Amino acid sequence: MSDNEQSQHVVHAELSRDLKLFHITMMGMGMMIGAGVFVGIGLCMEGAGPGGLLLTFSLNGLIAICSAMSFAELSSAIPRAGGAYNFARIGFGRAASFIAGWMEWLAASAAGGFYALVLSKYLLEFLYGLGWIPNPEMWTVRICAICAAIGFVYVNFRGSKETGRLGAIFTVGQMIFVLGIGVMGALQFLHDPSRIQNFQPFLGDGDWARLLGVMGIIYVAFEGFEVIAQAGDETIDPRKNIPKAILYSVLGVTITYLLVGFGVVVAIKSGTVHNGESIDVVWRWIGSQQEMGFRGAVSVLLGGWGGLLVTLAVIFSATSALNATIYSATRTSYALGRDRMLPAIFSRIHPKTKTPWFALMITSLLVLGIILGVSIKDGSGTASMMFLMLFFIVNLCVIRIRRNMGDELEYGYLMPLFPLFPILAILLQLGLAYGLLHESITSWIIAGVWISAGALLYILYSRKHAITTDDEIHVFHEDKPLPGDHGYKVMVAVANPNSALQLVESAHKICENKDASVELIHMVPVPTHVPLSDAKKYMAAGREAILETSLYLTMTRPISTTLRYCRNTARGIVSAIRQSGSIC
Repeated sequence: MSDNEQSQHVVHAELSRDLKLFHITMMGMGMMIGAGVFVGIGLCMEGAGPGGLLLTFSLNGLIAICSAMSFAELSSAIPRAGGAYNFARIGFGRAASFIAGWMEWLAASAAGGFYALVLSKYLLEFLYGLGWIPNPEMWTVRICAICAAIGFVYVNFRGSKETGRLGAIFTVGQMIFVLGIGVMGALQFLHDPSRIQNFQPFLGDGDWARLLGVMGIIYVAFEGFEVIAQAGDETIDPRKNIPKAILYSVLGVTITYLLVGFGVVVAIKSGTVHNGESIDVVWRWIGSQQEMGFRGAVSVLLGGWGGLLVTLAVIFSATSALNATIYSATRTSYALGRDRMLPAIFSRIHPKTKTPWFALMITSLLVLGIILGVSIKDGSGTASMMFLMLFFIVNLCVIRIRRNMGDELEYGYLMPLFPLFPILAILLQLGLAYGLLHESITSWIIAGVWISAGALLYILYSRKHAITTDDEIHVFHEDKPLPGDHGYKVMVAVANPNSALQLVESAHKICENKDASVELIHMVPVPTHVPLSDAKKYMAAGREAILETSLYLTMTRPISTTLRYCRNTARGIVSAIRQSGSIC
C-alpha cells in the first residue's frame, strides 16, 4: 500500500466547534481595525491630503468588499480550515493551492510581526512618557514584541474558544475607543461647521497617482476578513455564519474608518495653538508627524488625555490583530499539513486543547523571525503585498468554481451580479500592487523570494506527497493512444458492460467519417462515505466495459483508455474532454 493510500486510513482528531457569529465577526474586525489605521492616517494625510484620506478609506473599502464577497461565497460552499488554500486547490489544482497557502502563511505571519512591533513601540513610548523607563532603543522594542507574540501563541494554544473570546473582548474595547474618537471629532464639526475648510485643498500636495500608492500602504488596515474563512472547522453553522461575519466585518470597519478619518480632519480648528505652535494648515500639520499624526490630532482634540487614549486604542487594536493573525497563519499551515503539502506533523492536533500545536509552534518561529528581521514599514508592506496577491487568486477561484462546480456545491451565500465584483476586485488589486511598488520595493523582494522558495518546495516535496482530496479528479489508470492518431478524438464514457457496445457502435461511425481515434473513459463511482483508497473495489464494472469495447475497436481504431475518480461523474467527464480536446 502506498503512502497516499495509507494516509486515507488515518483517523484524524477534529477541531472543536466553539465559535459563534459574534466571535468570528469580532475576530475579523479585530484584525482589520489594527494598528495600521493609526500609523497610516498621518502617512496618508502627508501623501494625499485630507480628501485623499477619505478616498483611501472609501476605495480600499470597496476593493475589500468585492473580495469579501468572493470569500463569503466560497467559504459558504467550502467551510473548512485553510481558506484561500482550499479554494485554489478546488479551482486550479494542487500547485496553485500550495502557492496560495504558502503566501497566506507568510501574509498572516508578517502581519502578526508588524502588529507585535507596533504594540511594543507604542507601549514602550507610553511608559517612556510617564518617566518609568529610559528612551527605548529598537532592540528593546523587538524584545518586548517577542514577549507579546509568545503570550498570544500561548493563548492560541489554549484553544479556539479562548482565542475567540479574548479576541472579541479586545475588539469591543478598540471599537469603543475608535468610534469615540470619530464621534468627538464629528461633534466638533457640528459645533463649528467652518472646519469643513480643513479639507482644502482636497488632495493636499499630492495627486491621483500618489493616492494609488497611499492606498497600497493603508490597505493593511483592510486585511483581516480572510481570517474568518480559516474558522470553517471551528464555527457553529459555518455555511450561514461565515458569510455573514465576512460581510459584516468589512462593512463595519469601512464605516468606522470613514467616521474616524472625518473626525481627525475636523478635530482641529485652523489657527489653534498647540505646545506653542500655531496650526494654520491642519492636514499639513498632521501629515508632518507621519505615523504619529493621528496621535497628535487626538492630543489637540482631547488635551492631555488624548495621548493616553490613542495609546490605549493602539494597544487594544494591535493586541487583537496579533491574536487574529497568529490564529490565521496557524490554520493555514495546519491545512497544508492536513493535505500533506507540508509534512503530516503540521496536522497534529493536541488531544486536550484540540489545537494544531505543531503548526502553531512553527508559525510562532516565523512570526518571531519577522519581528527580529524586518522594520515596521517593511513588515506592513510585505503583508499588504502577499494579501493582494492572495486575494487576486481567490477572485479568480470564485469565477472558475462557480462555472465548473456550481451545480455540485451547497452554497450558503451567492454574490449578486456575478462575476462583476471579482473582476472589478482583480483590476483594482493590480493597481494597488503597482502603487505599492513605488512605496516599498522591499516588500516586492521579500514576496518574490518567498514565492520562489515555495515553488521549489512544491517541486521537491509537496507534489510527491500531497494526498487526493474529495474535490479533486484523480486518474487511476491511463493508457496512451496507439499509433495512428490523426488528431481527431472521440471520447466515449462507459460504465455498464451491457450498454457499452451500443455507445461504441455510434462512436465508430463518427470515427470512420473523421478518421479519428477513440478514448474510452470510465468514472469510478466511489460513494462519498468511502475513502479514496478503497476506490479499486468499485472499478470492476468499468474495467469490464472498457475491455469489451476496446476489443471491438482495436482492429479498426487507435484507442486510449482512462479510469478516473471524481465525486461528480459529469464534472469528471467534462474535465477530461477539456484536457484531451476530444468530442463526446
